[in-house]
Amino acid sequence: MPEIRRKNLRSKPSYRQFSNLPVQDRSILIVEPNPYHFEILPGFCKYFQDLGYLVDLIAQPNLKTDSPFIKYEHPPEIFYLSPKYQKEVLRLEKIKKYEYVFFSTSVLWEDNVRDSFINFLGYEPRAKNGLLMVEHNVIPFVKEYGHEKYVEDKRSFTLGGQQNIPILNPHYFGDHTITSRSILTTFVAVVNEHKNETFLFETCRALIKKSISNFKIIIAGRTTISEIPEDLIGIISFTGKTKFVDLWEIYNRSDFFLPMLNPEIGTHQRYREGTVTGSWQIILGFLKPALIHSHFAGYYQLNGDNSIIFDSNEALVNAIEEAIFMKQENYTFLQENLKTLSGKIYQDSLENLKNRITK
Repeated sequence: MPEIRRKNLRSKPSYRQFSNLPVQDRSILIVEPNPYHFEILPGFCKYFQDLGYLVDLIAQPNLKTDSPFIKYEHPPEIFYLSPKYQKEVLRLEKIKKYEYVFFSTSVLWEDNVRDSFINFLGYEPRAKNGLLMVEHNVIPFVKEYGHEKYVEDKRSFTLGGQQNIPILNPHYFGDHTITSRSILTTFVAVVNEHKNETFLFETCRALIKKSISNFKIIIAGRTTISEIPEDLIGIISFTGKTKFVDLWEIYNRSDFFLPMLNPEIGTHQRYREGTVTGSWQIILGFLKPALIHSHFAGYYQLNGDNSIIFDSNEALVNAIEEAIFMKQENYTFLQENLKTLSGKIYQDSLENLKNRITK
């Protein structure tokens, strides 16, 4: 029966395309097992390419129509395979010709599977120099999924350098022209908690009461908000699920970023301990100053020189007001310091990767 299953798998065009692809010298195979996280693949690819490697990439089929490589000069060869097919192709003899297999996410969370991707596979892909992986949730998954051995063997990275595991932060999204601030101050917000809906709505109403309405807020990506209150329709809008090419333009045309990290939401504590908010990559990649609560700012190396920091939820009103009336020279100052931080994190990440693959 297993042989019949493999024969059926091998009849698929995606399987044949990958299996027939010659592996060139100094090649890396990046694998993203999940139907998300695709937006950070350009950043990981660029690190390897900057170190002189060729990159092939395996990702989920549902991502095929929405490539984030639209602004990427030398995109990798991409093969779209579900976890079932990934499990099959990673057994192939050709895998031994890759320098490394790199899991851009160490776990698989899809449908009824919530486990280490290695546990799902039931084996380790046999590249020349073995396996590398990124731990997105150090707490609790490293311990829970038995990944301590990969940390000890220096095969693991994190997005923020948590728990003394080297940082490898993918905040490159292609060759975008960094923009200065616009005439109508525009904020991009991430709102994926019901409690933050009320928080954002009341903040906007407080600004309107102060006769401040010359701004707009775009809620990006998936959100818990189903409709905008009638009194805020002219100020707040949301994209819903959208393609990366459109999302990149929204980020690029905006002025500030609202990650909406809220210390009053218990689950948000993880964003200053074991994991990293995806907002950080956007802030660093597009150089959009953040309005961020002081409870989280230090964890992301954000301060008054590169961001607007506020100390309580109520103070977000004043932070938005400050952003709206900020002079261009002050805005440029924040962007220049963000650029310095972004470059430092990029170089630290590149050096960490270099140290791992040239040891």
